[in-house]
Amino acid sequence: MYPYFQFSGGMIPALLLLVALFFLFIFLPVSMVAEAFSKLGLTPAQGVLMLIAILVGRAMNIPVFTSERLVVVSKPRSVKFGLDEYGRPVQTEEDGTNELKKQVFSVNVGGFILPLLLSMTFLIRQHMIGQTDGVYLWIGFAMIMVTLGCYITAKPDVLTGLRIPLVLPAIMTFLSVYFFVPEPFRPVAAYIAGTMGAILGGNLIPLLIPRFRNSIGTQVVSIGGPGTFGGVFVAGILSVLLA
Repeated sequence: MYPYFQFSGGMIPALLLLVALFFLFIFLPVSMVAEAFSKLGLTPAQGVLMLIAILVGRAMNIPVFTSERLVVVSKPRSVKFGLDEYGRPVQTEEDGTNELKKQVFSVNVGGFILPLLLSMTFLIRQHMIGQTDGVYLWIGFAMIMVTLGCYITAKPDVLTGLRIPLVLPAIMTFLSVYFFVPEPFRPVAAYIAGTMGAILGGNLIPLLIPRFRNSIGTQVVSIGGPGTFGGVFVAGILSVLLA
């Protein structure tokens, strides 16, 4: 199995995401994104590069497991153009057919791998600057709150597999971090709890539950991919700024 690029969910969700990102960069300039990452120890240039990497990585899924479970995959209707026996152009339509294919589970680069690596990097930085006393306790508390909120609201989706509300992880992170976590730990707690909590509650835990997993009918189930990526992305940026 090899990494592959996939724009899951069809053209309409992809276009809606592009429109949302367009307005996001109007109301949330790149300088603010760089400021969020600077609170976590990255330089502005590193923050912008990481932001670009996350957005580009959204389109890349790495397969990790192929299930024996078969799901129905529909092929769209195809239209062919040709010439009849008199040389006149004709149009031929073929109805789509359904196929049974094995379900593939993958991890999304922009929505899972990069946030995980960043979270590990920020924890290492906390050790380097000597701010580790109680940091795991506060991060764990905030992450549990976000995970619970995302798990309760996670729903199977016919296009993306699993879906969570876009702003829920950011709201849950802000409430748990701003009101309960000491100020020195807020930036790192906000990023880790917001991103990892969204992934745990929105993808990983539901996929471990047979009832939930068997209700997913998409061929490719991407952890941190469409349906979850938006929540992870917004939580990782806005929660740090708000905290």
